[in-house]
Amino acid sequence: MPKEPDLKLVELPVSADRRESDTIMEIIHDDGPEVEVPIEGEQFGKYLLVGELAVGGMAEVYLGVQQGLQGYLKVVTIKRMLSHLNAVGEYVTMFVDEARLGARLEHPNIVRTYEFGVHEGAYFTVMEYLPGEDVTKLLNRAVVMRQPLPLNLAVYIAMQVCSGLHFAHELTDTEGNPLGLVHRDVNPANIIITYSGEVKIIDFGVAKSATNTSTTLNGTIKGKLQYMSPEQVLGHPIDRRSDVFSMGVVLWELLTARPLFSRENEAATLYSIMNDSIPAVRQHRPDVPRDLDAMVARALARSPSDRFESCETMLFALESFLGTQPKIDARTVARIMESTFGITRANAKRSIAQTRSLRKNVSLVMKLRTDVRRDLVEGAEKARAAGEVRGSRRGVVLATVAILGLAGAGAAGLIALRGNSQEEPVVAQVARARLDLASSPQGAAIFIGSEPTGLRTPAALADLAPGKIAVRLELPGYQPVEESIAVEAGQQLQRTIALRAMRGRLVLGKVPAEVEVWVDGKEHLLGEVIDVEAGPHEVRIEKAGAVLVKQSLETTTGDQVWDLETDKLVRREHE
Repeated sequence: MPKEPDLKLVELPVSADRRESDTIMEIIHDDGPEVEVPIEGEQFGKYLLVGELAVGGMAEVYLGVQQGLQGYLKVVTIKRMLSHLNAVGEYVTMFVDEARLGARLEHPNIVRTYEFGVHEGAYFTVMEYLPGEDVTKLLNRAVVMRQPLPLNLAVYIAMQVCSGLHFAHELTDTEGNPLGLVHRDVNPANIIITYSGEVKIIDFGVAKSATNTSTTLNGTIKGKLQYMSPEQVLGHPIDRRSDVFSMGVVLWELLTARPLFSRENEAATLYSIMNDSIPAVRQHRPDVPRDLDAMVARALARSPSDRFESCETMLFALESFLGTQPKIDARTVARIMESTFGITRANAKRSIAQTRSLRKNVSLVMKLRTDVRRDLVEGAEKARAAGEVRGSRRGVVLATVAILGLAGAGAAGLIALRGNSQEEPVVAQVARARLDLASSPQGAAIFIGSEPTGLRTPAALADLAPGKIAVRLELPGYQPVEESIAVEAGQQLQRTIALRAMRGRLVLGKVPAEVEVWVDGKEHLLGEVIDVEAGPHEVRIEKAGAVLVKQSLETTTGDQVWDLETDKLVRREHE
């Protein structure tokens, strides 16, 4: 394990609107006496923002300190909406929905929301500070060390997540009516393990419930693709069993330390979720007992009715298995985390949580963040070369935030982590740009980076910061398109992006011999694999001049078989 860096001089980034005297700089001696210096930062109501962690398309995330009488201090994370979005109704609605839901989720395995409010016109949410690492980082470290996670640790993590998810699924309104809450984005980057051994679920920002006032537009997929259930990918109605499937993917990866559905591109990933055979855990890790392997396979059943009916049922099954393994508890997990990531990082984050040597340890963690980010980027490149990719680029970025133990703030938008240099350009006063975006055909969901904007083409993206913008368009039946568009200060651009239809392979089954098969007016041989674009197609089957069936089929991507049942074609379920 590499030695934690020895730090001699640490300097934090300083915003342009702060006074020169607010610069946070100090000398840190690894073995010298600790000298406390008054905490400084940006005053935000009753909170002091002592370090900017990330800025995204919708909000900024800060490490904050609440100061009170007689030396009272509490460290929190603060998510604050970007100033230019506080007057945009749909963004405010999304932000409020997330805050309202977070306030109800009081459970030991879910990140806590302390407060939601408005200060000087800026909406903000205050959440607990999580001094730990996310599961993506834990799995990456397991790959680097070529050492799989202990079975009891993998199962323990999964059990804690199942406990938190079941609480969310059971949530009701004040009259006792079920909210039907589904997280929709259960993945390793959204699971934090603290240095005290706690396991916490974060980021209910894309959760679905009956009380949401914002809606998901057609064509918009919310969540991290390679962890979605088949029904979520298809845009079908989902319930708690969708989160069970996602949890099954996470547990499979915890046990094998390799990706399950992640492929070279998103089209291939979608296909793998829907069609590829799911290898048994024992195929990659023979020491996994058969009963545990069977539990994972049940969670990963493509049909919701074949899965665990709830996360609680899955929890009970895993709990029964864990009883046969070496004892594990929060203290054991804490020791594993410290031995895996290093005592320097663990102590720094714990010290921040306990407000001990606060200023010194904030500086240390900020420096470690830069080192870890570089380590993640380099590690991801090596993993790609070796064919062992842990998650998408977004996962790497979110993991970097989570490594600070602060990902519980759930920053929305494409997160751009800032370095530790005071020479970083200040963009607050730079003239913004506008992009009028269209597609052919229209109606595509617009993403900035990998985050949904809630808009569909044609649409105007206003108030853009100068630089390159990663635009992504998604439309059912068409291949996702990503394009990097450079905009300059004050510029108004118009761009139309052509979409290419996705294709699938159609086979007609249970068709009698000596028939004629016509698809979209073109004759095909009986049993022929027909290459088609995803979408509606007119199919006609004739025998001796008589029409047996004439039907419009809504086809999708990938292989599909439609069987003739009496006088109607019915799609065959995946076997």
